[in-house]
Amino acid sequence: MKRILLGLLLLASSSLLAQISSDSVVVIKNVSLWDGLSESVMPNAQVIIVHNLIKQVGSNLTVPKGAKVIDGKGKTLIPGLTDAHLHIMLNVSMSAVSNTAHWAYVSARATKSVHSYLMLGFTTIRDMGGPIFGIKEAIDEGTIPGPRIYPSGAFISQTSGHGDLRNRNDANPNWTGQAVNVAQTQGWGYLADGRPQVLNAVRENLRQGASQIKMMAGGGISTVFDPLHTVQFTLDELQAGVEAAADWGTYVSVHAYYPDAIKRALTAGAKTIEHGHLIDEEAMQLLKEKGAFLVPQSYWADIPLQFSSNARKFKLVKEGALNEMALAKKYGVKVAFGTDVFGKIGIETDALKEFTSRLRWYRPVEILRQATSLNAELFAQTGKLNPYPAPLGVIKEGAYADLLIYDGNPLEKLDIVTKPEEFLKFIMKDGKVYKNNL
Repeated sequence: MKRILLGLLLLASSSLLAQISSDSVVVIKNVSLWDGLSESVMPNAQVIIVHNLIKQVGSNLTVPKGAKVIDGKGKTLIPGLTDAHLHIMLNVSMSAVSNTAHWAYVSARATKSVHSYLMLGFTTIRDMGGPIFGIKEAIDEGTIPGPRIYPSGAFISQTSGHGDLRNRNDANPNWTGQAVNVAQTQGWGYLADGRPQVLNAVRENLRQGASQIKMMAGGGISTVFDPLHTVQFTLDELQAGVEAAADWGTYVSVHAYYPDAIKRALTAGAKTIEHGHLIDEEAMQLLKEKGAFLVPQSYWADIPLQFSSNARKFKLVKEGALNEMALAKKYGVKVAFGTDVFGKIGIETDALKEFTSRLRWYRPVEILRQATSLNAELFAQTGKLNPYPAPLGVIKEGAYADLLIYDGNPLEKLDIVTKPEEFLKFIMKDGKVYKNNL
């Protein structure tokens, strides 16, 4: 009976494929396939893609007549890579944003940056602060090439917090009644003090199209006026942000390094902790208990101090990175793959350093899961606001056709992923081929 049912399903599937225009069907054959979840690859696999979705995965599949066939030549097929923490618009300094850089110039640089990420193999990213909505829209409609983007919109910060992007002599908009800094008027960061203002800021981001919310819960490295140890936003303010996001079916992610800030944010209901390098055992246990995600950057431990704009602050974070990762491994928390790369054009390749940095604690297959299926689990926390509702980060029926082919097996030798010009032979995103050097 099972064989009969399987035969009927395959017949129905083949019949449906036959009815679809051959121009819309792509078959990738002769690949060793890693599906984003398994411990090993499936040899001699095939994938049938219809439009932008995966239709069938297996061996010895019936190839629809007239389909475009791509021979993987025995190389390794994996899901597209994802990055859970980037800042695409931060390609010039905040001083330039506020004083000298035209918004169109910053946007033009962003178009080059997103193309670079795509060619590195990143087919989906989560942008964690900045006016990225227009870039996302242009990618989604096919105007420019780039990864899918989960946008957070403006940083939400208390006065004097890590997202208070004013110059020293800029007036406080809460005193003057108007947003006098271009960083606020262009949607880089919103100042919010007290429950009503937090609700307003979160709702404004949601109105603009944010899929999740970013709040600053502690001090930061790059900002001048907030010490690293500070705990930012009261519990009530953080809860207000969480409630407003939840009303739209999505979540709050927070920037925090120190334990007190992390514990307050988790108590308020935040779903992800960004960075967290100075976390302690108690805070890590709470993170595990809450089922929240940690989005660390372990490769910062290897960056020389002189590369930071604030070496004193960065030294503390750098020294905490190794302990954070050891605790995360010890307690088995959900460690997403996010690199927090931003800056000058060309810096995008730094995102690849996170792969080999994590080998101190995780096996290659675990790191690849973090950068594919586990990140996809995080992205799906956006619920009904999810701009990309089909499965991501996996190769299975119904998932987006975001696929990479490497010359070599990254599950055995992860540094293959860090050398895309040499080893990344094929890039498909949303069913469209962007690179084919097979």
